[in-house]
Amino acid sequence: MVVLSEQDMFEVRVSTLLADYDRETITNLYQPIIGYSALAIYFSFWSESKNQKVLSLSSHEQFLARMKMTPGTFLEGRKLLEAVGLVKTRLERIKDVKIYHYELLAPRTPQGFFGDTLLFGLLIQAIGESDAQKMKRVYEVHHLETAGDDISTSFNDVFHPNFEDAAFMQASKSSSTIAGRNRSKIATEFSYDAFFTSLKSESQISETAFTKIEMKEIERLSTLYGVSEEVAAHVVANCYSPEKEKGKRVDLHQVNEDLKNEVSYSTASRKSNKRSKNKVLGDDGLAAKIRWFEVTSPKEVLSVLQNGTKPARADLNIIDSLSKDYNLANPVINVVIDFVLTMNNNVFSKYSVEKIAASLSRENIETAVDAMEYLRNNYTKDKKKGVKKSEPKVEEAPTNNKQVEESSIDDDELMNFFEDR
Repeated sequence: MVVLSEQDMFEVRVSTLLADYDRETITNLYQPIIGYSALAIYFSFWSESKNQKVLSLSSHEQFLARMKMTPGTFLEGRKLLEAVGLVKTRLERIKDVKIYHYELLAPRTPQGFFGDTLLFGLLIQAIGESDAQKMKRVYEVHHLETAGDDISTSFNDVFHPNFEDAAFMQASKSSSTIAGRNRSKIATEFSYDAFFTSLKSESQISETAFTKIEMKEIERLSTLYGVSEEVAAHVVANCYSPEKEKGKRVDLHQVNEDLKNEVSYSTASRKSNKRSKNKVLGDDGLAAKIRWFEVTSPKEVLSVLQNGTKPARADLNIIDSLSKDYNLANPVINVVIDFVLTMNNNVFSKYSVEKIAASLSRENIETAVDAMEYLRNNYTKDKKKGVKKSEPKVEEAPTNNKQVEESSIDDDELMNFFEDR
C-alpha cells in the first residue's frame, strides 16, 4: 500500500478536450455518485493543470492547504474519481521522492452516462429512481418534425477536391497525436492484444489469418462463457485448419462447443454460495447487483444462481441463442437468467426464456437497468388497484411441434419478482 505524504510532488496532465459543458455534466450526474469532495478535487486539478504551465510540479502540501482538505479526504476523493473513470494515477519514484502523475479524463456525455449500466445504476441508488429519471429527461433531445426535401449543397459540389493533390497526400501522412475525448473504461472487455499474444505463444497463427466476422464471434463466445483470452486462444488454435480458405479456417461451431466446457481462470466453485429467493449477492443493494450483471459472464451467473453447479449443456445452448439469435447483450442475458430462475423455482425453462427475450429484443433493450425496468413495468401488478398492467404482445417461441414445458412461468405470479428490489 502506498501512503501519501504531503511532501510528495505531483503533476496534472489533461490528455483530453474539456469544455464548459463538462462542468455541468460532472456536477449534475457525477457529483451524486462521488460527492462534493471528489468534485472539488477534479475541478482543482483542472485549474492546477493550467498553473503547471509555469510550475511543472506542485506539492500535495500546498495543494491541500489551498483546498483546506486533509490527506485522508483527498485520498478518498481521488479513489472515487479513479473508480468512475475521471482520473488515472501513476506513481514515479526517484530515490526518496515520490511523484504522482494525475491524468484528467473527460466525463461521459449524457448519452454515454445514461447508457452505462454502472453509472446510471449508481445515480439511481444515490438520488432515487424518480429523480434519476427526471435528470435523464433534462438531457433528452426533442426532434422537431421537418417538412420538405433536403436540398442542402454537398461538400463535393462546392470544393471538388482532387485527392491526388500534394496537400491531401501530405495530410494523409500526418502522424501526430491530437487531443480528443479521452475517457477511461470502467468495465473490463475482451482484449485482442492478449488473445493474439497467447495465440502466438502456442502456434504460428497470425492476426491476418482471421476475418472480422470470425474475431467478433470469438469475442462474443469468450465473453458469453466468461473465459480468459488465454483459454480462448488455446481453444481457437485447436479448431484452426490452415489449409482452408480465409474465413473458413476456424471451426466456430467446435469453438462454441469447446468453450462451453471451459472455466474462466477467475471463476471458482461456489457450492457454498447458497442463494435465497430474490437474493444474489447478499444485501449489497440494487447497484451491487447491477454491477455484478454488468461484469460477469452469463455462464458464471447461471452457475452462481444454481449454487455453484456446472451449467448443463442444454442451458448453455439457451444462453448462446439469446446472444446469437436474439442479439441480447450479456448484462441483459444475466437479468433474464435471474428473472426466470427466480420466478420458475430454479427451472431454466427454454420457453419462458425465449418468450421474455423476444420482448426485450423487440424493445431494443441493451442494459441491465433497462431490462429490469422493462420487466418491472410489464410483468407486475398495480399494488394499489390490484389490477395487472397491460403486457406487450409476445410472440411465442417456435416449439417444433413439441409440447411446451409445463414449468414455464405463470404470468400471474410475476408480480412477486420485484417486490424486494
